[in-house]
Amino acid sequence: MSKTAHHKNQQRTAIVYFGAEREDYLKRAEADDPREFLDFVQQPLRAQLGAEKHRDSCPDLSRYTGHSKRSRSLYGWSGPKTDLPIRRVRCCGCRTVFTVLPSFVCRYRRQDSDCLAKLLTLSLSMDLSQRQTALIYSWGDSERCWTPGWVWSLLQWLGTLLPVSWLLLRLGLTPPECVLSDEKFAHLDGLTIYLFTISQGELIWYIQKLEQVTQAAFEPAIALFLTTVTQEARDLQLMSEDEAYTPTTVTTDGWEQSQDAWRTECPDSHLLECRWHGHNRIDSSLEDYQLTHPDVAEETLNKLKKQIAHLWAAPSRAKFSQRLRRLKEAWGEDKILARRFEILKKKRFLFTEYLNFPEASPYLAPLDRSLRFLDEKLQTFGQFRQETTVNTTLNAWAIVNNMRSFLPDAKRAGQSLAELFGAKIQGLPWMEAVNLCTVGRLSDLLPATGSG
Repeated sequence: MSKTAHHKNQQRTAIVYFGAEREDYLKRAEADDPREFLDFVQQPLRAQLGAEKHRDSCPDLSRYTGHSKRSRSLYGWSGPKTDLPIRRVRCCGCRTVFTVLPSFVCRYRRQDSDCLAKLLTLSLSMDLSQRQTALIYSWGDSERCWTPGWVWSLLQWLGTLLPVSWLLLRLGLTPPECVLSDEKFAHLDGLTIYLFTISQGELIWYIQKLEQVTQAAFEPAIALFLTTVTQEARDLQLMSEDEAYTPTTVTTDGWEQSQDAWRTECPDSHLLECRWHGHNRIDSSLEDYQLTHPDVAEETLNKLKKQIAHLWAAPSRAKFSQRLRRLKEAWGEDKILARRFEILKKKRFLFTEYLNFPEASPYLAPLDRSLRFLDEKLQTFGQFRQETTVNTTLNAWAIVNNMRSFLPDAKRAGQSLAELFGAKIQGLPWMEAVNLCTVGRLSDLLPATGSG
């Protein structure tokens, strides 16, 4: 019963952008005459309060009148809490009452968006434990007395706001044509779990815990990702109702179970195999070859390595096949090398398909760069609190990874990954942008000229 009530309350909250400064909101919300406030919110309310949020058969969704005003306590990053006026409005058609929050105030949180962004960045993108994050926040005011459990609840709140793929679409991105897919391992209660991840370069679009790395485990994860993106893309009219999202290319690490799952769920997608992983497996075969033939001359070994490098530099699939055939003729008598050459022949399409799609990455390195920070974070976190919260935590991490700004000494200082890939945040602080995206597409909720 409480869960249902919580859902209804969330449905009857509107989030409105009033301007770049808090005073832009206060001068309207604190005015004795509510008409300026009501005139300002009419269009934003129409944009985000659809028929499903009103009572059944509401005759008019376009007009709202004032209902009441109440005070809400709010903490910033530093200093004591302040009291903020919050206005409620009533639909003129069905008399449903809605709470109007300014975009710097998030549902169910007692901190403003700036404070939440700092706390989430500390906890999810820096080498800090939950206890350290709580301690740093408590230094701002002794009345806070934050605990690690409150930091944990904050992460769970962010992770349940909306899927990271929905956030990216609502920020103005389109479903990615070329994706990277990989699975990394982590530990939960002493058992190995796997983090199945899909990205567009370094930008995380999907991440989920898997208990096994089998085709049967990969397929529902891929299907859920495709369905999630398709559903939101249709809602935002980025796709028609008879279209379904499928990526043009998918780069994987060479795990055949994963490749078979992608072939099953996306038969029209073109699979690529990470060339770095291919290099590593050949290097491993060369090491085995050296151990088996300790007397092989250094000159002979260097000749073999040059021919392999020449193979990887092939400018076309035909050249790749031709150079591989010459390698087999010259070195195929050795069982170790012959087995490796046979695998390369089998995978020649996977290793050369990137030549037909210049925009596709033949390497998983961009995804590995993002996941490197997650590996560090998981080590700092230790074990997850409970298994059911793993995916929520991962979704929260993906949002922060995509949205946090690069530090001042970075090449892209002040920008986020989402912005680098084309998100139109229009100068908003990232948590404020995320807050607005919980109710709709960001471009529909901001003035046409941007902030201000």
